[in-house]
Amino acid sequence: MKLIIMRHGQASWSAPSDSLRPLTGAGRQEVRQTVEQLQGEGINRIVASPYLRAQQTADIASEVLGVTVDTINGITPDDSPVDAIEQLPEEGNVLVVSHMPLVSALTALLCDGVPFGGPGFGTANAAVLSLEIPAAGLASLQKMLPV
Repeated sequence: MKLIIMRHGQASWSAPSDSLRPLTGAGRQEVRQTVEQLQGEGINRIVASPYLRAQQTADIASEVLGVTVDTINGITPDDSPVDAIEQLPEEGNVLVVSHMPLVSALTALLCDGVPFGGPGFGTANAAVLSLEIPAAGLASLQKMLPV
């Protein structure tokens, strides 16, 4: 299976709470550019954090890829990467839309078996992982996008 871990696009700081921060126009554009690079990955499922900016990122991905979006509550910025792994689908090619620092910690945990020292993720960056099942230390980082 492939697991593509993506950080949401650039978001506005003007919102009543962190969970309600919307994407900016530039954020929408950068998401579209990254998702267009993911079209050949065979993504058949999208899961996203419930935060507005992640939902908007997933909606753009859904539009471009023609895939539905499921919301997972346990993949917000401060959630545990160990707990997040337990909530991920165990089959298919899945796009996971979430936040820093979780995207970095989750990538490190899946690839290296430890939840620290993962790659840096700018807004709308994505890591394409290859793995049998989502479990600590079993993934291989194929590439980082955008390139």
